Amino acid sequence: MSSSFLEWPVRKQLATEVNTLDRVRIRVLAYILHLRILSTGVLLVFFLLQDYEQQSVRIAVLFCVSLLFYIALTLGLHWRLAIHIAVNVFLFILWTNLFIVDKTLNLVTIQYAGIASVCAFYGLGNRLGLIYSAIALAAFVLYLALGNTVGAEIPLGPLGSGSFAAALFLVNDFFFLVLIHYYFFSSFNATMEVLDARTIELTENIGKLEQAQIKQQEEFVHQKHLLASISHDIKSPLRFLMTTTARLAKNYPDLPTVRAISQSSYRLYNFMKNLLEYTEFRYKNTDVNFAYLDVCELVEQKLDIFAEQAESQCNSLVNAVESGVILKSNLQLVGIILHNLIDNANKVTSQGQIKITCEDHRNQLHLIVSDTGPGMDPGIMEWINSPHRIPGPEHNPQSFGMGLLIVKEISGLIRAKLLAQPFTPRGTSIHIIFSKNNP
Repeated sequence: MSSSFLEWPVRKQLATEVNTLDRVRIRVLAYILHLRILSTGVLLVFFLLQDYEQQSVRIAVLFCVSLLFYIALTLGLHWRLAIHIAVNVFLFILWTNLFIVDKTLNLVTIQYAGIASVCAFYGLGNRLGLIYSAIALAAFVLYLALGNTVGAEIPLGPLGSGSFAAALFLVNDFFFLVLIHYYFFSSFNATMEVLDARTIELTENIGKLEQAQIKQQEEFVHQKHLLASISHDIKSPLRFLMTTTARLAKNYPDLPTVRAISQSSYRLYNFMKNLLEYTEFRYKNTDVNFAYLDVCELVEQKLDIFAEQAESQCNSLVNAVESGVILKSNLQLVGIILHNLIDNANKVTSQGQIKITCEDHRNQLHLIVSDTGPGMDPGIMEWINSPHRIPGPEHNPQSFGMGLLIVKEISGLIRAKLLAQPFTPRGTSIHIIFSKNNP
């Protein structure tokens, strides 16, 4: 008999179940149901031929229940509910045999208790298995508590059933136990083989990860040394160049070339300074620590840095942030963002104004850098307002500059959002939006 035929009544349940153990339970349920229909059918024929009227009626009822059970499963009865029903049918037969119909203890009645317990444990799990086993045991305890006695020899079955019925029940139970153990242990062994294979694979992957981690650590140390070398060998000459050209520009204000060199060296130095600070922060800190900072004081410090450059551009720097505004964030990273935004605003603005303002919203604090320059390219503005950290292929990467890329990256680290808008009457406003709910 093919397994597809035996599994036909539970095809709907198998189609929707993905758990391996539950699929085994469904299959065993179908196989046992066919076995039960076959054994009760044979037993019914035997009792009819032997003219055992009472036993024929009881077996006929059990046979009809098995057929109804088969139909219910075919129509899509959930397998867990089906096992509950089957166990309760076995317990019902156990209790009625002891207290209503036979009122005697025999081997057939005892086997119903065993079958109910095994079905509950394998089909429904340990907790329900214990509950149903306790109900079965309670029947025997109550039977003895009511004064019933058990003789030296326990009858094979109910009166008039004969040894054939008992033998058939025992054969049925034997095949039931073989089926349930075979499929459950097959599933267990298959699961263990899969787990062993995955354990071996996982062990190999862990070994590879450990090797990669060692290489990454070596690369990390190398890059730290490289960063320290860059910081010393590049920043120092740039600082000297910046201060020297600034002094020359002040002494010879009528030489545009000297002034241009001074401005370029200043921007290059500050760009390298910000880039190195950001890189050092990423190397030295795994977590971003938040602390309370004075926004007005931080803005004032940054504007002081750009005072000379703003004067050379004929720009005015305005700190419109009220004193006493406190923000919980990372001082170093917020400072890098402000530095880059003020620097960009000063680059594109001439004979204008760079203004820093602060707006207090309900759950947010907006720190705004505004300029009266020519305005920002719509493509750059679109990218700043998007959640993407890296410009898309539709944007021109050369028009963004490294400063904005750093600003975009850092804003994510401090859980801030960026919003770029046109500034009235002309220019650009960039909002750094901080949440007041930062831990």
